Amino acid sequence: MTLEVGAELELVIERLAAGGDGVAHSDGLTVFVPRSAPGDRVRARVTRLMLRFARAEIALLLEPGPARREPPCPYYGRCGGCSWLHLDEAEQLRARVSIARDALERLAGRTNLPEIEVVASPRALGYRARARIAYAKGRIGFRARGSHEIVDVERCAVLDPETERALERLRANRPRGAGEVEIRGVDPTLELEGGRLELGTQGFFQANRSLWERWLESVLGICGRGERAVELYCGAGFYTARLTRQFARVVALEGSADAARLARRNSSAEIVAEAAEDWAPSHLADEKPELVLLNPPRSGVRPAVAEAIGSSAAQRVVYVSCDPSTLARDLVRMGDAFRIARLVLLDALPQTHHVELVVGLERIDIALRR
Repeated sequence: MTLEVGAELELVIERLAAGGDGVAHSDGLTVFVPRSAPGDRVRARVTRLMLRFARAEIALLLEPGPARREPPCPYYGRCGGCSWLHLDEAEQLRARVSIARDALERLAGRTNLPEIEVVASPRALGYRARARIAYAKGRIGFRARGSHEIVDVERCAVLDPETERALERLRANRPRGAGEVEIRGVDPTLELEGGRLELGTQGFFQANRSLWERWLESVLGICGRGERAVELYCGAGFYTARLTRQFARVVALEGSADAARLARRNSSAEIVAEAAEDWAPSHLADEKPELVLLNPPRSGVRPAVAEAIGSSAAQRVVYVSCDPSTLARDLVRMGDAFRIARLVLLDALPQTHHVELVVGLERIDIALRR
């Protein structure tokens, strides 16, 4: 079969891929179809053609899959903020678990994985406590899917009430020119169970307000207790303050000077204002930590950091990842000194394809003694 851009194919969507698109096959060619659902039978128009795969858009939905629903947002399909509003939440969770397991098995070469524990978001809608808003030419909203165009948005289905009010204020006092601004529905100091977290006006925090406490409990529960811990990429100290209650000595690294200052206010840990890639290769082994906790950006860690963790004396490593593919790559770079003991999937961003995974690693010689 000769295929070209613009051709139409009849496809049955088999599953969801890591980027959020549905996956189908036609004459041995893998076809990725955005805004599709498993079980959908569609007529799809090819938009891009490569040697081994193609991308296509739904031209006509012939028969919906069992998990497809009417999206609870009038902007869906144009707005690029959400990718899975057309799927029920149960299917979204199934897909995230499958994507996480596939990355660890196929990309990291890990077998005999433990069961993936799922921490569901208490709210499927109205959960986001911050969002990046674009503005230009009188429009205020989110970038269109696959475009720099701005979709003018009066209300957003995933913003929590406080952040929705921040959007309303922004629309009432429209900024001039063009650009982007972050809106927040939280105070500069967060009130968390058992403590306060000072963020200032620019400090990073996880967007899902309804999940904060269970998030902390999940990560700190895997960390355990001991004498020495090192935390890499600590930010303003979301985990750090509680980590100091579980370890006698905590050294926390943060490359941003502003975030490091906040971390010092938020915890009693020894805060080092230095990038992990500069510090870890030379100093991590000297600390002889029982635990290394890391929460890197979506791009993961530099090779030197992964190798330093792998060659350290750490008995446990807890890696909080927002991208299973970069997590898998980093696990390979750490080597084979650790086995995966715990896997917790946090349903951090419902209605999107993003996967937040907490991996608890245990040094193999420690595990064998049990």
